[in-house]
Amino acid sequence: MKNVTTRSFVAFALVVAMGIGIPTIAYADTTTTTTIAPSASFIAAQKALELQLANRATQLGHLVSDVTASTTLSATVSATLQARLLTEQASINALIAKVPNDTTRAELNADRSAMLKDNRVYAVMSPQVFEMIEASVVAGQVTVMQGNESTLQSEVTSIVGLPGYKNALNHYNNYVTRITNWSTKIVNVESIVLAQTPQGYPGNTKVFAAQNHRILDANIDLSYAAYDASIIGLATGGYTGS
Repeated sequence: MKNVTTRSFVAFALVVAMGIGIPTIAYADTTTTTTIAPSASFIAAQKALELQLANRATQLGHLVSDVTASTTLSATVSATLQARLLTEQASINALIAKVPNDTTRAELNADRSAMLKDNRVYAVMSPQVFEMIEASVVAGQVTVMQGNESTLQSEVTSIVGLPGYKNALNHYNNYVTRITNWSTKIVNVESIVLAQTPQGYPGNTKVFAAQNHRILDANIDLSYAAYDASIIGLATGGYTGS
């Protein structure tokens, strides 16, 4: 054994040990999968989109309440608006559930696009609901004022030959002209506004602006018509317009 080197002896011992079944040490695979945390900018964009969706959900809720509370919208128009709003609520709520689980910019971008293009909550649905309600109010006022025409005509006829007759007749004619004009125009306004859809954006922005001006014009003309009616009332009491 003197000629056996230390290195040879160790090697020999290992061989013997393996041969007689001495347990050997097994080394486990320590390879792990690294998960990359989302960047701060991604998280910020995700949170911003979540807030935008939440705001739209709130706005849609307000719009539904406005429509259901309206006493001037026709049953058909109310049902149409409610159906559209419920469709958008379902879409927005689906995105609200999805966005927190997005992990890529592509997913966020797709969801943001769906929020905007499929659901024009502010650009289309909001002005559509507001203008339809306002137009229905005008239409209701026109109907009531048309119903007053025969009474006003009788009042004018009752003062034929009196000093205030001519003035009263002029105001009556103006009254009838204004009301008749808007009995047709307001129906056209309602038709145009209701025809707008999210897919028509941004072109329908001009449409909403134009119809809003027409509704304002209608309110001004109805105010003048109310003034005409008041003058007729005064004329029957002796007012001559001088």
